[in-house]
Amino acid sequence: MRVRFRPSAVAALVSAGVLLLSACDVGWPTDPFDSHRVSGPWRVTASAISSTCGLADDEPFEMRVIQNGEILQFVVEIQGFGPVRYDGWLDRSGDFEVGHSTVFASRGLEDRAIVDGQFGSGGRTLSGTEIETITDLRTGERCRIHWRWSGRRS
Repeated sequence: MRVRFRPSAVAALVSAGVLLLSACDVGWPTDPFDSHRVSGPWRVTASAISSTCGLADDEPFEMRVIQNGEILQFVVEIQGFGPVRYDGWLDRSGDFEVGHSTVFASRGLEDRAIVDGQFGSGGRTLSGTEIETITDLRTGERCRIHWRWSGRRS
């Protein structure tokens, strides 16, 4: 023998269930990168800490940051050359590592750099250090600049 609920009883059960669920504080999973959304334009100043390449002045520049979850790219426009792309990753704590290897054929130079840093203030600031190695492709001579980066989202 089948037991049937009357429509008013079913409605009462559904209403009670909705009320119970709405009263619960359910910890639904969130995107681990919510607090570190960093895509967009940035203003950065690189200050030389040390250099074997001679005098290195502070270098303010603008860059565009592209983020897809943990994948990260910095795009810096170099006057007379075009965009240089630093590719890397971002972890859940806001730490990042990006790097590039670019050949400036007209200048006979190879530029390699790695930046280790961290985003702070909910993805509104960044700080880090860059190790840049410049190689003269004609002579094989190398020099290195150690930079400190500090930046803010534009």
